[in-house]
Amino acid sequence: MLRRMLAVPAVLATVLITAFVTAPAATAAAEQAARPDSAADRRHQGVGDNVIRIRATRKPGLIRFTHDGASNFIVHTLDRKGRVSEYLVNEIGRYDGTVLYNGHRSREVAAVSIRADGHWTATFMPVGKARCWCKATISGRGDQVLRLSPTRGLRTMRATHTGRSNFIVHGYTRIGDFPDLLVNRIGRYRGKVVLPSGTRLVTVKADGAWTLTRR
Repeated sequence: MLRRMLAVPAVLATVLITAFVTAPAATAAAEQAARPDSAADRRHQGVGDNVIRIRATRKPGLIRFTHDGASNFIVHTLDRKGRVSEYLVNEIGRYDGTVLYNGHRSREVAAVSIRADGHWTATFMPVGKARCWCKATISGRGDQVLRLSPTRGLRTMRATHTGRSNFIVHGYTRIGDFPDLLVNRIGRYRGKVVLPSGTRLVTVKADGAWTLTRR
């Protein structure tokens, strides 16, 4: 009889221990699911206007956007109070490009606002996944972000562009600080500019094909 009485508390103890161990894990999982998506390596998609909430951050990152609509495709970031932090995309019609956000950390980013008339995708990536400008010459089309080994001494960049709209190139010697404006033209362009010493990231805004060559 004594053995039977001792067996009951043992079973109850096992149940209590199991509940104590699993409850915090379940709570943590529920809390994680309730939190907004973190920025890195997340892909979102939708149709028409939308707002993507992310965990508020001042850390720079990349977003690749695609859009198959025929009208305006406008994207800007928002801070915790819903104020516009920075404009990322303002195009009409189809779009496929990669942009930098929090490039100079003007405000933290808590959400991305999208205005579109078609289907769109938004893929968040860390800056380290920017396209490598590994060789002297690199070519592309549309908006892109390029990473390279920090330049040293006097270096130049020859650029060409065949589009009809803005062709804007920025160079970053330190990601998070204000960039150097290297090129800012409309339409076709051909020219050579200084590539500041220490440049490690270059952003290109274009509507046509472009080529960059560094010397």
